[in-house]
Amino acid sequence: MVIARFSWIKAGVVLCLLLLLSGLLGRELYQHNLRSRGFWLALVALPVFLTMLWVLLRELLFHGARAIWLEDGVLNFVPYDPSGFKSIRCHVPVQDIQKMRIGRLNPRPSIPLRGIFLTLRSGEVKDIPAYLYSESIPVVFARLNQILGFQPIAESVQDGAVPESRRSS
Repeated sequence: MVIARFSWIKAGVVLCLLLLLSGLLGRELYQHNLRSRGFWLALVALPVFLTMLWVLLRELLFHGARAIWLEDGVLNFVPYDPSGFKSIRCHVPVQDIQKMRIGRLNPRPSIPLRGIFLTLRSGEVKDIPAYLYSESIPVVFARLNQILGFQPIAESVQDGAVPESRRSS
């Protein structure tokens, strides 16, 4: 069951930016100037950018743009986050999720990217960057609450407050 999908427009903009950066880095590599810092930066960054590009493109084209889905009692999501270089699928068993909340992915106020944070029973926190989704974060959060059987702690959320959900015991 698909819970959230990537927005084709937002993902398309990110794909174009990644293609542009990959082209610029590829040009730097093509020049073969071993003494240039740009060459060594491109040598490391180009495979990372191409991997991020492939993961997003694969999800868009071959998997119907799914971003979060539930399969056999396991919550699967693509933590596509270019700022954190995380672009591999994550699998979390539903029974291991203790609570969920919406929060900032980046502590810097200049980039207000938000996402959904899952706190597991082991204490580990997994973040789901949701800024490339076709629906807003509160809608995806409410759908996750409903599907996973969580009870919201607060019925209404005021500005600045963080909505949170816990598994009903």
